[in-house]
Amino acid sequence: MTTLTKETSRANMFYLVAILLFVSSYGAANGQRDGSVVVTVSGQVRGTTTHTTDLPDKPIYTFLGIPYAAPPVGELRYRPPQPALPWEGVREAVEYGSYCPQNLVFLNGIDLDFPMEFGENMTMSEDCLTVNVFTPTVAEDAALPVLLWIHGGTLISGMGSPPGWEALAAHQDVVVVSINYRLGVLGFLSTGDENMPGNYGLLDQVRAMEWVKENIRNFGGDPERVTLFGQSAGGVSISYHLLSPLSKGLFQRAISQSGTWKTFPVNPQPLPLTKIIAEAAGCVAVDTTTIATCLKEKSAEELLESFDSLVFGLGQMLYLVPVVDGTFLSTDPADLMKKGEINTVDYLLGINNQEVGWLGLSNFIKGDLRVGISQEEFVKLVRTGTLMAYQGNPNLDEIVETVVSEYKPPTTPDDPLAILHQFSQMNGDSMMIGPTMLVAEKHAHAGTRVFLYENQYRPSIHPNRPDWVGCDHGDDLFMIWGLPFLKGPVKVLNYTKEDKEFSLNMMAYWANFARTGDPSDSTGGPTDSPSLPTWPQYTPDNPVYMKLDVVPTTDVGLKPDKVKLWNEVIPQMGTVKKDEL
Repeated sequence: MTTLTKETSRANMFYLVAILLFVSSYGAANGQRDGSVVVTVSGQVRGTTTHTTDLPDKPIYTFLGIPYAAPPVGELRYRPPQPALPWEGVREAVEYGSYCPQNLVFLNGIDLDFPMEFGENMTMSEDCLTVNVFTPTVAEDAALPVLLWIHGGTLISGMGSPPGWEALAAHQDVVVVSINYRLGVLGFLSTGDENMPGNYGLLDQVRAMEWVKENIRNFGGDPERVTLFGQSAGGVSISYHLLSPLSKGLFQRAISQSGTWKTFPVNPQPLPLTKIIAEAAGCVAVDTTTIATCLKEKSAEELLESFDSLVFGLGQMLYLVPVVDGTFLSTDPADLMKKGEINTVDYLLGINNQEVGWLGLSNFIKGDLRVGISQEEFVKLVRTGTLMAYQGNPNLDEIVETVVSEYKPPTTPDDPLAILHQFSQMNGDSMMIGPTMLVAEKHAHAGTRVFLYENQYRPSIHPNRPDWVGCDHGDDLFMIWGLPFLKGPVKVLNYTKEDKEFSLNMMAYWANFARTGDPSDSTGGPTDSPSLPTWPQYTPDNPVYMKLDVVPTTDVGLKPDKVKLWNEVIPQMGTVKKDEL
């Protein structure tokens, strides 16, 4: 049996949390047959119309489940996506396509106050590479800005389907596209050579961008004004696209919400983990050719079951992440950023102020979170995480001591809830703030126009969470989706006036950015769009950022002490010199 290597653990970095994107199987059943037919390069599609709850006279044309690539099955498994197969006649684009194979246990195993119903009729298939389009017009000369959504789910789960993007399309007159892409054992396994080079999920995303460039004009969109946006693993993916030569020129702007490439750094040695998974699936790991051949013969269900058994057998998550394949990525992202080899498109990025809050803490702590944790448990958790990243490092004790000292509650050091809050902040800082600030600074140095934010708004839909929990990981989804204005897959909730106002503001900032490259410039936008405070550009000399709230405000310097700790102090301690080995 192959063993996990130190590099495999280091690739997971410090405290990675299995944050998943939750969805339902709601399709276009609530829409009406509109008869609108649009021509794509593969054939014609007919969609439906839907409406938001507050704009009943403004139809949004939806086209669901359109193939953007050929089914990645047989010899196309573990290979770059190929163009979609053409069809004859008019294809009914009225239901979401199948979801890419994934372990539903990771979705169903988390009990949270999430405002959506879980679907009972979810269908999964390797034939899952589809796009969904939401547009206020199908006029070919409309040339509206396009936002292409890449979903989250730690690259092992999630889908680009519900709840839908009618609210953003309707309120801001933009075309929104969402996609599925290969995940987990089918999307990111790699042998580190030509047999299974890896990054298939990212290559799917590139193919979806190509589809948008080829087809979106017929849906009312402007192929020369495409903005990528995504949350968590979606934001991570977008950060990788900003470093890939394959993605260059396929989009003009980018938005990363709660994640950059350093949140999920590349695995420098992917083969050991692939061997473990192959052996669990019953494939004898003689060489990489044998592994690839055998894995292609297994069903998707067998591969998922093997991965599932490993995760629960080991008692820890196994992360399948991007690799340096020589095609999508020429070298390590850190080296690319150091050299300034960056796709310099306008970039908006940021984090929530409680990234590892009520949602993520349950991944570390068993029992009632409401009672907090002791200082002893805090130190134990810090040591466990440090061992994952720096096992065998002679400075390990010093790293633990430094982290514990930095996050000691300043006023009530013996309060279990204060200690838990500091543990939450520590994880959010190391996983999100440090990586986000590093990427923001490097992109600004390379000449990119950068806009930075910290989201401080906690939606009212979390009445059962303690007061100390702020804007948790994923809370921004409810607002950018425009859930207060949607019906269908969402539970009937009493959104407050503040929820609706914040959602409208966030959608306006994002759409303004897609239109003009400046989130506070509403030129060309709808006349009833909110009037928003000016969002200054971030630069290393003027590290200004927007504090997103019902009333947005600006500040300078986002947690500079914590950024220095995670981007400079801890990495220097973790670097072992040759004479120390």
